[in-house]
Amino acid sequence: VYIRGRDNMYKNFKKILSLFIVTLIIMTITPSSKFKADTNIAGNGRLLVGYWHNFDNGAGIVKIRDVDPAWDIINVSFGETYTDRAVVELHPVYDEKEFIADIDYVQSKGKKVVLSLGGAEGTIQVPTDAAREKFMTSLTGLIDKYGFDGIDIDLEGGSGMILQPGDTDLKNPTTPQIVNFIKIIKDLVKKYGDNFIISMAPELSYVQGGNTGYATNWGAYLPLIDAVRNELDYLQVQHYNCGGNMALDGVTYNQGTADFQVAMVEMLLQGFQTRASKNSFFAPLKQEQVVIGVPASQKGTLNPNSGYIQPTEMLKALNYLIKGQSYGGSYKMIGAKYPNLRGIMAWSINWDNVNNKEFVKSYRPFFDSLSEVVPEKPSLKAASVKASAIANKSYSLTIDVPAYNTATSYELFENGKSIATGSLTSGLTSAQTIKKDFTNKAYGTYTYSVTVKDAAGAAVTSANCVVEVKEVEVPSVQEWQSGVSYKLGDKVTYQGKTYECIFAHTSHMGWLPGTVPTLWKQL
Repeated sequence: VYIRGRDNMYKNFKKILSLFIVTLIIMTITPSSKFKADTNIAGNGRLLVGYWHNFDNGAGIVKIRDVDPAWDIINVSFGETYTDRAVVELHPVYDEKEFIADIDYVQSKGKKVVLSLGGAEGTIQVPTDAAREKFMTSLTGLIDKYGFDGIDIDLEGGSGMILQPGDTDLKNPTTPQIVNFIKIIKDLVKKYGDNFIISMAPELSYVQGGNTGYATNWGAYLPLIDAVRNELDYLQVQHYNCGGNMALDGVTYNQGTADFQVAMVEMLLQGFQTRASKNSFFAPLKQEQVVIGVPASQKGTLNPNSGYIQPTEMLKALNYLIKGQSYGGSYKMIGAKYPNLRGIMAWSINWDNVNNKEFVKSYRPFFDSLSEVVPEKPSLKAASVKASAIANKSYSLTIDVPAYNTATSYELFENGKSIATGSLTSGLTSAQTIKKDFTNKAYGTYTYSVTVKDAAGAAVTSANCVVEVKEVEVPSVQEWQSGVSYKLGDKVTYQGKTYECIFAHTSHMGWLPGTVPTLWKQL
């Protein structure tokens, strides 16, 4: 259970106690889970996230204090670099003292203020250990100075998260920028505690686009997301300025439609196969880690056809995703529903003001009406066993152990006899897979099951997987082939007809059955 006002309490302690005492308090009150229900107005854990312009691009200047209270998270856009691409700077668009006071004010009202890094035109580069250290020093300086509640990673374009040539293992990235950001995120959570917000807002090609390519920007955020999924609060992929993308059903859906929203979200919640050459499956995120990113108005996109979606259409998608209420669209969900879907993000707060606050008026009531988000907790869950096809009396078994599992060991049985054991890691947010190969098995029927146990000794057993190894019957009449010595009386099939050899010969393509009556007789 999270108590609203903890962050303010922490700030008060911070002002009057020593660093040692503060550390003890943090250790006492910081929850182990990254889920923060107290960031939401309605207290049900749902979020409306909005980007706040630290610039004027025609949408006007809105002071932090004057941001509509319907927003839960205010993303200050952006922390950027200038001469040194590893040193993050922030220059408030209005008086700095007033800016700091405004942040403190909205935080006192239960809002969270997050520093977003990069943006479409921002360049941040941390290719070395030295660059990473400079980056961390500058970033933590900004966090401490302005009192930010977290960071949002929004690196785009060729200077952001780009896979280097040869970086093709999803779980073991080698691109320095990605490797360093993994360490940066883990170090930030270690420094500021689990209540420190970590979010990301990649363009769609960097995430779901990994199912069609895994190079340069395509799929480039996936190894980062995968490595910090335990630290990540929520992922808010930009469902705009992207055209379309292929979904789990193999169909490409276009932005700006309910089908697109549902299909792209389900990729994150079901997991998907990427084009990485190793460890290519991206495991599903938790429902409460997914926020949908859409434009607040057409003016907030590259052009009028760049992904803005009418609220009526978006609400169809949300009702289908969260409540399982189909709107009769082309895309059919694999899951029945995803009741813990976290919320919705908009680019931007400023553009929503210009658009008569259509975004907050449409989605705040919807998310406030939903039940409380209940994060999935680890429990003992049965594994599953499936067999591959049999070839030459050989096959393999795949044991899948579901995510959020308290199991610490497994035991594989064949016809009731234990044949393999092993250890499992408890509490992982992604599934664990074990593969067992069998070669030259004797003819017969084999029944397999796997039992998993937790640390207390509780056990649960999978359903049976039955494998039948039997002699393959060779057809008495085989298909004609070139280069075979046929003797008198041999029978073959060719193009659906059966022939008998009437003259011994070695076949070749010029003597096809049905074309040389001196060699073959049709039956």
